Amino acid sequence: VRAVNRWRRFSALALANCLLLAGCAGAGQRVPAGLAGVGKLPRPASAWPQAGYDARHSSASAAIGPQQGRLRWSAQLAGDLTPGPVIGIDGSVLQASNSGVLYALDPATGKQRWHYDAKQGYGSDLSTSPAVLTDGTILWPGPLGTLYALTAHGTLAWRERLGDDLLSPAVAGAGRVYVADLSGQLTALEVGNGQHRKAWTLDLGDQDLASPTVGPDGTIYTVAGRYLVAVRDLGDRGVRRWRFRSKDKLEVSNAVSSDGIVMLGTNADKQYGIRSDGKQAWAYDKGEFTYSSSVITPSGKAYFGDNQGRLTVLAASDGKQLLRVQGSSTPRTASIWTSVAVDGRGDFYFATVTGRIYGFDPSGKQLFELDAGAAVHSYPAIGADGTLYFGTVAGKLLAIAPG
Repeated sequence: VRAVNRWRRFSALALANCLLLAGCAGAGQRVPAGLAGVGKLPRPASAWPQAGYDARHSSASAAIGPQQGRLRWSAQLAGDLTPGPVIGIDGSVLQASNSGVLYALDPATGKQRWHYDAKQGYGSDLSTSPAVLTDGTILWPGPLGTLYALTAHGTLAWRERLGDDLLSPAVAGAGRVYVADLSGQLTALEVGNGQHRKAWTLDLGDQDLASPTVGPDGTIYTVAGRYLVAVRDLGDRGVRRWRFRSKDKLEVSNAVSSDGIVMLGTNADKQYGIRSDGKQAWAYDKGEFTYSSSVITPSGKAYFGDNQGRLTVLAASDGKQLLRVQGSSTPRTASIWTSVAVDGRGDFYFATVTGRIYGFDPSGKQLFELDAGAAVHSYPAIGADGTLYFGTVAGKLLAIAPG
């Protein structure tokens, strides 16, 4: 979702506290193997099926994105478009608004194909997204803590009340979907063939402001207050593997590399890489806090923005800085609250709270700058043809043409 805090190594006291928690594996304890198939991500259902593209938050598309910042179309919708768009199985652009409506738009024209009205606005301002399953089902984290399952045509299939305001679902393989809510409940759902079953719910013990991610070994990562929490799915229950304590409260989602490094952004001057055993791999001094959720591409490049309008690229393996850029019209006060989208050529895209959308090539050369007309908090998506999508707080969904 958004912001984070300063991290430090697990202290002896934190480890002792962890061992007091039921289901939290400590030193010398056997770590359960977990549910088979979780961590081996399913075939993507569409060009951009969920928040961050997949359950690792790789945010990487094979399509070639925009080079010139040419607006293809814009669609005025009702309510703040802080939620991020995704792409449906039929190519529809699925965009939720804070007014409590999910829209499906034609990718060529921006015209509305259908909408589903939950008849209740969101109670919070979160950068969340639906998730699209391979059968076309759309799992929308809607208002009042309710997960809505809609068909590809917008018909309600089922709904499940899970608790507090929901974060973006993570589709994790083995017919498994993980959903966290603000109260600190992590729920595993078994889904498929139009059916669903709540497999388990784990109380994390504090507020969760991060959409879950899933590592290659099947470990689920989310946060609880000041802790990064690692959870293992045992099929009928979830257990904590370990907790990593930060100095301050955590508020943005993490990303996981293909070799299991978790990148965490903070609300202080550090960005961290954490190994799958819960130990710190590296720390990067970024000199500013961030409200931009992390991204790690399959090639191992890790991206994040900060509140000085800078976009930094690190090597996920060791935290070495590869690149740092800033938009040509972006002052130091122009924070980046969006995540990053990366295309098949390695070009990357982000936006600022001052309403500027940028594209850069892999060398750090600015490709374009586009005035969005209003602040952008929404996380981006890239369509099958390379069209880039961003929503604004003024209720406009922008489609930026490829090429």
